[in-house]
Amino acid sequence: MVIAAHAADPLGAAAIAAWATGACALVAALLILDHQKLGRALATAGAFGAATLSAPALSQSPAVTLAGSLCLAGALALLWNIGDILGEQPRRHPDLDGRARGAAAGALLLLVAVFVADHGGHDAVAVAAVDAGMLVAGILAVVWAVRALPRRPRRAAILLAAAGGVAAMAIASDDELSRTSAAALLATLTVVLLPLPPRSDIEGTAWWDAHVGHPERLFVGTFAVLCLLGTGLLSLPQSAAPGTSIGALDALFTSVSAVCVTGLTVLDTASSFSVFGQAAILLLIQVGGLGIMTFSTAALRMLGRRMSLRHERAVASLISTTDRSRIFATARTILVLTFALEGVGAILLFAAFLASGDTASSALWRAVFTSVSAFCNAGFALQADSLIGYHSNPVVLHVVAFLIIAGGLSPAAVIAAPRLLPRRGTPLPVQLRVGLMATIVLLLGGFAFVLAFEWNGALTSMSLVDRLHNAWFQSATLRTAGFNSIDMTLLRPATLTLMMAWMFIGGSPGGTAGGIKTTTAAVLLLAVVQAVRGRWTLDVFGRRIAERSRHKAAVTVTLATATLVAAVVAMQLTQTMSSQLAVFEVVSALGTVGLSLGGTAELDSIGKFIIISCMFVGRVGGLTALLFLSERDRPAIRERPEEEIDVG
Repeated sequence: MVIAAHAADPLGAAAIAAWATGACALVAALLILDHQKLGRALATAGAFGAATLSAPALSQSPAVTLAGSLCLAGALALLWNIGDILGEQPRRHPDLDGRARGAAAGALLLLVAVFVADHGGHDAVAVAAVDAGMLVAGILAVVWAVRALPRRPRRAAILLAAAGGVAAMAIASDDELSRTSAAALLATLTVVLLPLPPRSDIEGTAWWDAHVGHPERLFVGTFAVLCLLGTGLLSLPQSAAPGTSIGALDALFTSVSAVCVTGLTVLDTASSFSVFGQAAILLLIQVGGLGIMTFSTAALRMLGRRMSLRHERAVASLISTTDRSRIFATARTILVLTFALEGVGAILLFAAFLASGDTASSALWRAVFTSVSAFCNAGFALQADSLIGYHSNPVVLHVVAFLIIAGGLSPAAVIAAPRLLPRRGTPLPVQLRVGLMATIVLLLGGFAFVLAFEWNGALTSMSLVDRLHNAWFQSATLRTAGFNSIDMTLLRPATLTLMMAWMFIGGSPGGTAGGIKTTTAAVLLLAVVQAVRGRWTLDVFGRRIAERSRHKAAVTVTLATATLVAAVVAMQLTQTMSSQLAVFEVVSALGTVGLSLGGTAELDSIGKFIIISCMFVGRVGGLTALLFLSERDRPAIRERPEEEIDVG
């Protein structure tokens, strides 16, 4: 926090600002439990003060600037507990444990910041600020240890012994570094040994129950674990093709891309990975596309095991069923439908690849891989040019397009689609009807604009029939799948702009597609139409859409847009590529599409981490990621008077 404070000017503006920043952080640690608003305000001021003082040093490294900005944003999010500022918070009682731990953590962070900023030097102002922070933390730790000695004798004794050692060293030693190191050890012990605040649950619960019983946390957690397991699997020497080596970062990138069914690659799947590695990628695509909870639910059924009520609620939410008695039946239906469609697609593709000149073994493996990748909307292919080599093969194009569309819809929508016809049973739920209608509109609209914009562009070298086939295929794949049958670098800017809009929307809820979802876009569009008509209620297909659905749609789009802007800015700060290329790669990653204009191959380590984050957030969804940290069914403390605000 004292990066800008130099020994040559200990009493200048920079030194005063550094002292003020440090004072804000220390006072915030002391007051935040008694006076939440004041403490949070001081902590926020200290954080921004630290960022301002650090600006000259951070400007020398865009990567460090990006990392620092993310850390600052995360710290402020935790400080204000995302969303709590919108409502009244219950007053917390003063807690000496938390106050001592907060002061110790603040002192340690101050020490790290000073050491990094001063490169291990001995800035007088910096040392004084660190000493003050360590002194406050040490005093609070000693007070806690004295009070807690009867209740927690071991922890209190360790802290008192450490405090005594630090005091003795401060008196006897002239070595400044030794004293600071000893004080840092005491602060570390304070953070580790002080007990966490007790839970307010009525009944005791295991540490994992908060995640297993929370559908959004379970959803995000399973994908994160699967990405890590896939990274380990792809890092094995057996996963690499002979004569090649796969680094940990490239393995992580490929694993996240496969689990999140995106299809962006930094390595050629066919030449860089062995058959074992390709099979591992295929397994990650299949499990990531359907969701690990679908497989685990079916496995429990086969083993004759029952789920707890918490697990039933979580799984019912994840597989989109409201009837908990049909959880096993729904999971079985999803698996049967998936494997049936993938099997039929593999058979048709096998015949097509065999007819195009592949050997029987090569055609079979290519057909199975492509069928699974297409249905899961992953976009991975065993050809370096995706499906450009098959642009004149209508069987391959239309089979893959059908699998993409079926996977982009939810299994419930695929099963219920025949009920759209007259006299075919009970009417569909509104969500399925809206999703199906939006999908049809997007497919036909995408076909029309690709055909019109690229008739004399990327499609100009094709025959009339092939132009129709490829325009339809690109319309089917551009929203989420990532296959391409035409050279993406030949597309016109207008086509790329509309493609990004389609990628941003994505597929339907419950399917394997990403994006903000067709129903989200449809709800917002219908709301705009109704507002233009002067009606503020949303009626569609004889039903009124709940206000909660409209709010969720608005939040989803807002979060997706904010994530997109932040990721694009991060790419522009750290990568040497054009803005159009950066925007396209980010939209493709967030929509889990996998289409690329060549920017993925230009990414450095920071760029790969940015795209990895985009792919993960795009798969789990911005709203789900936010709810991952939320408490469910939190009642309002009191109702507030309603008042309108002019917007627009």
